[in-house]
Amino acid sequence: MKNTQIIENFIDTHKLNNLFSKENVNLFKFKKYSQGENIINAKDEVKHIYFIVSGGVDIHSFLASGRSIFINKLSPPEIFGDVEYLGETSMLFDVIANSNNTLIMSISFKAIEAHLKENSQLWRFLGVASIQKLLKTNRAILLKEGFNLKNILALHLVKNDHLINFKSLNELSKELNVSYRNLTRIIKFFTDSGIIKKDRKSIITLDKDAIKRYSKEI
Repeated sequence: MKNTQIIENFIDTHKLNNLFSKENVNLFKFKKYSQGENIINAKDEVKHIYFIVSGGVDIHSFLASGRSIFINKLSPPEIFGDVEYLGETSMLFDVIANSNNTLIMSISFKAIEAHLKENSQLWRFLGVASIQKLLKTNRAILLKEGFNLKNILALHLVKNDHLINFKSLNELSKELNVSYRNLTRIIKFFTDSGIIKKDRKSIITLDKDAIKRYSKEI
């Protein structure tokens, strides 16, 4: 499938036709990334808004010590570069592909200014997307800083219908923004208490009432 057709399908699937017409498709660039590949780094000058077509990206922040902190995970049809565009700032975080099938389409700020500046629907879309993403990120940070990991894991189970599937515990620890060691410790606590059951790549709730009580402490 040609890149233009993939972009057209993405726009149709996610009902973005009020933002971009078929004539706008040629304004987009299209690129595939491998798992672990940096798409853009913190403090880089941002020149495009990026749309996630498939796969996904992890958002990281690096401390002065060099330690990486997982901030957020984005998946289709979420975007990045929008906050930096609207705020006229450099990239706030590192953006890393988390799948070998991460497909990204991007449109330059220059193209937006030249061809879409009068599209009020686009500006509304960017504003809403930016606010939703900031709220999601702030909530993740608040959960990390303000609550016990038992509560965070319990809430994650409740939100996912009491079943979490994961590629690896390392990936799950990144998603929850906790250390691998602390995650395994809490899983053992819930398992020993008969509240959950851990299979190879899934966590299943056995005592839903107990998990709900832990989740409601947040």
